[in-house]
Amino acid sequence: MDDEMFYGDEFPDISGIDEDVLRAYLEGDTVNPEIEELLKAYSQKAPEALTRVSVKELWENCLSPTFFQTIENLIPLLLLCFVFKLICSFSKSGSDDQDIPPWLIHLSSLMLGLLALHMFFQRNLFYLVLCCTLCYLVLVFTNWRNRDYCGVSMACFIVAYLVACEYFIQSTVWHSIRGAQIILSMKVIGIAFDLTNGSIIEFPDVFAFFGYNFCVGTVIFGPWISFQEYKHILSQHRRPIKAMWVLKIFFSVSCSLLCVMCSTCFVHWLILDNNFKYIVAYRDAQSFRFSHYFISFLSETSVILCGLGASHTNEEVKWDLRVSKPLQIELPRSLVEVVTNWNIPMHNWLKNYVFKSARPLGNFAAVFLTYIASALLHGLNFQLAAVLLSLGVYTYVEYVFRNKLAVIFEACVKAKRCTDGCSHVYKHNHPYVIFTNVLFGCLAIFHLTYLGLMFDTSSQDEVGYSMEHTLKKWSALNFISHWVVLGTYLFNIMI
Repeated sequence: MDDEMFYGDEFPDISGIDEDVLRAYLEGDTVNPEIEELLKAYSQKAPEALTRVSVKELWENCLSPTFFQTIENLIPLLLLCFVFKLICSFSKSGSDDQDIPPWLIHLSSLMLGLLALHMFFQRNLFYLVLCCTLCYLVLVFTNWRNRDYCGVSMACFIVAYLVACEYFIQSTVWHSIRGAQIILSMKVIGIAFDLTNGSIIEFPDVFAFFGYNFCVGTVIFGPWISFQEYKHILSQHRRPIKAMWVLKIFFSVSCSLLCVMCSTCFVHWLILDNNFKYIVAYRDAQSFRFSHYFISFLSETSVILCGLGASHTNEEVKWDLRVSKPLQIELPRSLVEVVTNWNIPMHNWLKNYVFKSARPLGNFAAVFLTYIASALLHGLNFQLAAVLLSLGVYTYVEYVFRNKLAVIFEACVKAKRCTDGCSHVYKHNHPYVIFTNVLFGCLAIFHLTYLGLMFDTSSQDEVGYSMEHTLKKWSALNFISHWVVLGTYLFNIMI
């Protein structure tokens, strides 16, 4: 987004200055009167330029284009999802009047999913199709030799494939399909481990496997759904189109549009660049968080449009799928709560397939391996790995420290909310407990600002952020968040 959208006058133009000359001047190697004059003019103009535009200008220059462009880009995908829902309505698995064979439903899922992939990635969908095909071959071979190794062999193959893609695929191409690749990786690993632990008894045929992995409602933005949930497409007569289905879709798509406008326009309009550096850092991190909420609500919309993402209670259908909970993230009780509510389906996947498997190694090892698995799924990217591994250490330190405080003071100050029947003397409504939890919540917001500030809209966004970019961002804030966590850990040891 151009700065002129938010600032009145343009800044002095330095585009004509050679980059090497400018770098030499900034490093103190040369003296250049022309650059000095430009910088002087900049400093005189900046206080006047950093002014907030009117609401009308904000709407015309940012809100309106963002809204209508987003709608234009999403309508084809949402229409494909609705068409798939209508096709699935002809399938009545388990009833006497089944109108369409299951393999045709799975084939429809595959074809519509490939069409959606082509709309977003064009020929780059080849890498996703290749991955899925190789995964099925690995699964067939391992299941034939020894089903107990399906999960491990699939996880190893996915890691190897991701590493190969990092090195052999062009950076811009790989970065563009990385989100879809993460969802695909989670799906194939989930199927493999479910075969290993017996959650899936019958080996999925080729139509069911490809239909699940390329389901149009989840193939682009997610969310991850289990193979067992996907099979509900064969019984859509139990999930008819009713008012609650329409209301859930309307709510999710409205929240999605609101979040993308907040991420792109509102937060930058409310907090200008001339604010205190920590306030600006909070703005940049919040902009990134709202872009995540946009994707989360959009994924809710697409998967529910397909007829998935519901629960059944006494034959009553509840469209209660939640991908993310923004309120618990923006006003958190703890970092543990943030991690849990950031991406609920992915959190459940990591808990079921990584954390529980690593639990015999100890809590710290299980937590650390879970974040390593998450980092590997996101690719060999220093920034993402640094943020995720830092978050793993942060949450562990917070968890053990607050548990110790809860024991010492007999108060409900754990990182996780206490149940109603807990044995603590001082409950969650005690003034001191409220104050302590609010204090830890503010600390969590501080850490979120620090960890999320480097996810900006710089030119590196198209290829992934480098180590230099990450360290530069954290260095600007003196690595203060890491020092606070280190201090918390040392204090935890002393008490």
